[in-house]
Parts: sequence; structure tokens; C-alpha cells
Amino acid sequence: MKKILFVALLLTLIVFEIKAQRMGRAGFEVRTYDTSANQFFEQNSNIKHISIHYYNGMAQVLYVYYKGRDVNRPDEKYTLTFEGDVHLFNKKFKTFPFPRKTVAKLHSLDGFINLKDSTIVYTNYTTIKPDSLTQHFSFYTVKGKAIPDFFPEFYRPTLKGSILELTKKLETEFKQWKPLKVTDSIIVLTGLVDKEGKIGKLSLIDEAPSEYSNKVLDFMTRVATSWNPRIAGGALMRSEVKISVRINKDDSVKISIL
Repeated sequence: MKKILFVALLLTLIVFEIKAQRMGRAGFEVRTYDTSANQFFEQNSNIKHISIHYYNGMAQVLYVYYKGRDVNRPDEKYTLTFEGDVHLFNKKFKTFPFPRKTVAKLHSLDGFINLKDSTIVYTNYTTIKPDSLTQHFSFYTVKGKAIPDFFPEFYRPTLKGSILELTKKLETEFKQWKPLKVTDSIIVLTGLVDKEGKIGKLSLIDEAPSEYSNKVLDFMTRVATSWNPRIAGGALMRSEVKISVRINKDDSVKISIL
């Protein structure tokens, strides 16, 4: 336990050091009249707006804000780099019109010295409303090596061992389940990883239970038992984890973890 706490403290200090190297430089906002999402908002009249966070041109996180709620806190969050969240979002909001990708390029920086020693990072927050599209661009520099905008290895639980090894074990068991009917090629599970790195309360997200999903739940409960707990502020914490399982047409398996 002392060793784990020491590692937690060390990682926290690293995060603080990484953040200290970042420096905001400039930002601007572009707001345009745009009704391309109007039909979506008519069909989902309880939604006020949707925001998408892009990092270096790649969509990272999507936030949903409902009417009559706290305007500063999103009601739903979908990590667009996690296949499970993309599946859940598409299932719930089938007709959402993603805006066309917008790229802002920096052509010159007058007055900045030694810029070649830094890495330039771009972010874009796009807010979609029934009648408008607002894009807030910003950039900052990072001294030396490029650093991601967020650090999932520090803040989220991670599986001990190899996901590839876990995938191979599930593929082996899946072949033994035949002729089991797979009702959905992607299922998403949620569980709680405690401070000791043990996972519990595994359950299915937004799917009707089936023989297939029950077997996947049983597999994860038996096999995916050892985790590195979440670290925040130098302390170990309980935290939710999401696991998506996709069965491909050739019976191969893809497991993703958030």
C-alpha cells in the first residue's frame, strides 16, 4: 500500500509539472447563423444545446445540456474516442448532425521568441444550438514534448495486464458459446473499481439483458478482476469504469476500456 501511495504522489507531482509547462497564448470565437441542426432539436425539445470539444482537430468529448438545468454543468458526457460511448450516443441520438470539421491553422506569431522550442496545441469548443453554431478556438504552447489535454492514465482506473490477453481469452470462450445468438454486436458495461483495485457492481448499460450479455458479464467478473485504481490529488479513489465489447463478423473480439 505504501508503494502504491508513493507512486500516486509521484504521478500527481508529474501532472503538476506538466501543467506548469503549458501557457495560454490566444483565442477567438466565431458565431454563425446555422439551422442545420434545427430538426434534431425539434425532435429532442428537452435539449438546450450540445457542445463538442476538439483537440488538435480531433473530436474528443461531447456534452449534452438539457433545458432547466445548471447551464455550467453538462447533463450527459460522451467520450468520442471510446467506442462504447459512441455506440450509446448513436443509439440514443440517431439523427444528430455533426458539424463539418473545421480546421484553424496558425500562420504567424508576431512578438514570440523561441517558439521553435515549444509545441503549439489547438483546441476548439463547438456549441450547437437550434439556430446557431459557435466555435471557440484557442491555442497554447507546451515547452518541449507535446502533452495531451487530459491524462486518463492518472485519473481513470486501468486494467492490470494486457487488454490483448483479455481479448484472446474472451475470443476463446466465445467460440465455446456457439450456437449462441448475438443480439447486438456492441455491448457496454459499467463497473466500480475500488481503492484496492478490485472491480464490482458490473452491469449492462442501456441494453436489454440477453444470454450473450450475461455470459460477457460473467466473463468480466471472473477474468477482468485486477485493476489500478483511480489516482486524484495524490490519493487512491473509487471510480467508475466502462468496458465495451464488440463481436466482429469473423468472431474476433474488440475490447475497449474507459
